[in-house]
Amino acid sequence: MKMISKVAFVAASLFAASAVLGQAKPAAPVMNVLLGTATVNDTQAAANDKFAELITKYSGGRLNASVRRGGALGSNAQRVAGLQAGAVHGMIPPAGNIASAVPEVSLFDKPFLLPGNPAVITAFAAQSKAAARMMELAEQKGIHIIGFHGIGPMCLLSKSPVNKLADIQGKKFWVVPTPPRVGTHQDWGSVARPMDLGEVYSALQQGNLDGMEAPPDVIFRMKMHEVAKYFSITEHSILVSNIIVSKKWFDSLPKDLQDAVTRAGKDTIAWADTAYTNTQNSSTEAMRKAITVTSMPASELQRMKDLGRKGIWEKLKNDPQRSAMDKLLNEDLARFNKK
Repeated sequence: MKMISKVAFVAASLFAASAVLGQAKPAAPVMNVLLGTATVNDTQAAANDKFAELITKYSGGRLNASVRRGGALGSNAQRVAGLQAGAVHGMIPPAGNIASAVPEVSLFDKPFLLPGNPAVITAFAAQSKAAARMMELAEQKGIHIIGFHGIGPMCLLSKSPVNKLADIQGKKFWVVPTPPRVGTHQDWGSVARPMDLGEVYSALQQGNLDGMEAPPDVIFRMKMHEVAKYFSITEHSILVSNIIVSKKWFDSLPKDLQDAVTRAGKDTIAWADTAYTNTQNSSTEAMRKAITVTSMPASELQRMKDLGRKGIWEKLKNDPQRSAMDKLLNEDLARFNKK
């Protein structure tokens, strides 16, 4: 109960407002819809705004969606718990953010799975049998996934230069706390340090972290480059996002409003492909003017890839909880690469 108290309070306030609006227009009551995101001023936040805008538009105003940004709804765990309970209605986070509830989604975090182009990632997820199965499993945990889309490539931001694998060994890097991401850094000899995203800036500033991995957009828009001055283009993994809503809330809606929410989600995915492609490129170029930007040499990237294939890829292949889904994802990958 403590975990979702913060989001429950906000939701209760919104529902109270909905009741007032409903009294004013009894023939067409308005339901306020609460969306949440961990970020501010980046494309993830903008995607949540777009989703909210389209929910309101496609429902003809019967659903009035708004977004709470940053830590307004608590930690990631609190937001996900609120979503499952129906206190938070939707969000667009990285897929790994729901891995505590749906462990299988973390398989998208395997190193060197796909190129980092957002539209390519989205196209892969759309044809993926593994992704479809992940959506089914999420339903069982109270999470309705409308769809997956690509955010972009993961690269390294650090407080000291990173031009070879040895430069990150023994160093502490922030990662999204999923087994593939943590395991990848173990394979490389670096130290994965998960924490809430809102804590990363100060951790870098205070020296509790040596660096972080994230797409260029997240690093630049959240101003992480102010406290770590070296950006290494590695594209060592991808960041996949999912548009999710509370199953409890979604199931309570009439069919026409369910269709409006689904349409809003699908159209937000199309919007996100273009938006993320543009902002990943523009953020990288902006950082070139502010800090040191380098590309990891191909020979070093191959070493990183080889270590990942021998390490975390094999561990996931033999993991009883994830092996079946891992096999399905690898089959998807082989089929997709033939096109």
